[in-house]
Amino acid sequence: MKNVKQIALHAIMALPTLLIFVGCDNYNGDSPVAWEVEVEQLKAATAKYADISVATDEGFFDASGFVPNMGHHYLLPTRVDQTFVLEEPEIILYAPDENGVMQFVAVEYVAPIADLDNPGTPPEGFTGDEDEWEINPNLSQWQLHVWIVKENPDGIFAPLNPTVGDGN
Repeated sequence: MKNVKQIALHAIMALPTLLIFVGCDNYNGDSPVAWEVEVEQLKAATAKYADISVATDEGFFDASGFVPNMGHHYLLPTRVDQTFVLEEPEIILYAPDENGVMQFVAVEYVAPIADLDNPGTPPEGFTGDEDEWEINPNLSQWQLHVWIVKENPDGIFAPLNPTVGDGN
């Protein structure tokens, strides 16, 4: 009987330690959430666009001129469709630095909308609900900006970035 009591006592004493280990195994307080992992994948896939000539050699062109709080929208028309492809944004955003040299600041995803009166839902986008798809009625499209290079005080998925300025 003494052995059964000792085993039971050891089991009871070990239970709190076991619960701590099990609980810690599921804790992800310091682990990135899914959309943050996806942003890192996007950064890796688009790092080559720090050199604007890489983008233009691939067929991206300045489709907008300078847009305040966004920059120049370099578009690759062959990517424009209804599908969100994480590592293939349709637009690369550049803004001139103080010397007029174009700097990679962000990417943008776009998806055409056939009927603005009935736009449906935006593309799935990043995992979770952090991303902010918006409708651009002038271009009849869903748009999602991701400020992966130039930090945005309004958030990584905000459509405008006040640090980009007005182009003057």
